[in-house]
Amino acid sequence: MKKIFLTTTLLLLAAAAFCDGIETIRDAQGRTVGTASTSGGTTVFRDAQGRTVGTASTSGGTTTFRDAQGRTTGTATSNGVGTTFRNAQGQTTGTATSNGIGTTFRNAQGQTTGTATSNGIGTTFRNAQGQTTGTSSGKSDPALLFPGLGTK
Repeated sequence: MKKIFLTTTLLLLAAAAFCDGIETIRDAQGRTVGTASTSGGTTVFRDAQGRTVGTASTSGGTTTFRDAQGRTTGTATSNGVGTTFRNAQGQTTGTATSNGIGTTFRNAQGQTTGTATSNGIGTTFRNAQGQTTGTSSGKSDPALLFPGLGTK
């Protein structure tokens, strides 16, 4: 359960990697779990206590995610059709595809792990069972999220 919560929290924080300004990330109960602020092409993720938990920066169509110590934890590469996510070892961990209404996330085996829908003022995240797992305020692009929502 703790791993699912951590995965969900990181997913929600990653949601704001491609927004401008500051986004507040909330869990399904509406509690703030973190923020993401973008400046100069780099997004800094902070937990609810304001501690830096990671960063994201984009170069040449690939976004690299790093932990608080600066170690690469994964990448997201977009090809115009979808986004492929890889861990620090380069192994594919999932994909995201958008249909204009929302984004569907799949794990490396192709199973749906979650969805995200944006209404222009915020994004709602749901697990594979359709349960709301969190929200973000602001205009984040859900197509660029990490998959894995609800995975074990």
